[in-house]
Amino acid sequence: KLLALIPINGSNPFWKAVSIYAATDAFGFVISVMTGSHVHLDLIGSGAFGLVSLSNLFSHSSASLTLSQKVSSIAVSIWSIKLATFLFYRASRVGHDMRLEETLSTISGTFGFWFITWLWNIACSMPYLLGLLSTHSNPFFVHVGSIVYTIGLLVETLADFQKWWFKQANPGRFCNVGLWALSQHPNFFGNLVLWFGILLINLPAFLHPSTGYRRLALALISPLFMWSLLYG
Repeated sequence: KLLALIPINGSNPFWKAVSIYAATDAFGFVISVMTGSHVHLDLIGSGAFGLVSLSNLFSHSSASLTLSQKVSSIAVSIWSIKLATFLFYRASRVGHDMRLEETLSTISGTFGFWFITWLWNIACSMPYLLGLLSTHSNPFFVHVGSIVYTIGLLVETLADFQKWWFKQANPGRFCNVGLWALSQHPNFFGNLVLWFGILLINLPAFLHPSTGYRRLALALISPLFMWSLLYG
């Protein structure tokens, strides 16, 4: 049933994205094993989304993209470049991630980390990838979804910078100012909201009679997986 919804062929953008994610994360795994560095983790993991979305925007078939596909490709690219750049800068200053020291101390743990990263890449971007498989688009959902996405992007970005600035002035203290005075994880909240916005942008692609609600069920893997990952 899954293959009926996402047929395997060389030009299918879904499987093309899965392949890019796999190659990118395999590259990250090799760097981790050879260097033991933590600096590249988020640059590669978060940057992989941008590689996929930009490859669609600048491919030879980009002229045939629908409004939903173009807007969601731009949205994913902006988020990916923003997050990867910020996290890479932060990692280059800090040098390591204490939460991952034990996990990345073994080859099996390192493989597990990059395998989970690959699953995260696929599951998180499911609304975007499935949207590439349909030509159904609706300006109303594009506008509403774009507003929701923008709110989520602003919340995530503001939360990240507020925490960074706070930690620079107050090393070792728990951030409890700005958005962090309202929520323990406002950056996670912003991330969930912006991906829900991308889901809304592509919603008409999931509601066509030819596929029923099966693609919508697959698209909902994204917020459910992200919730379970961030909650855990």
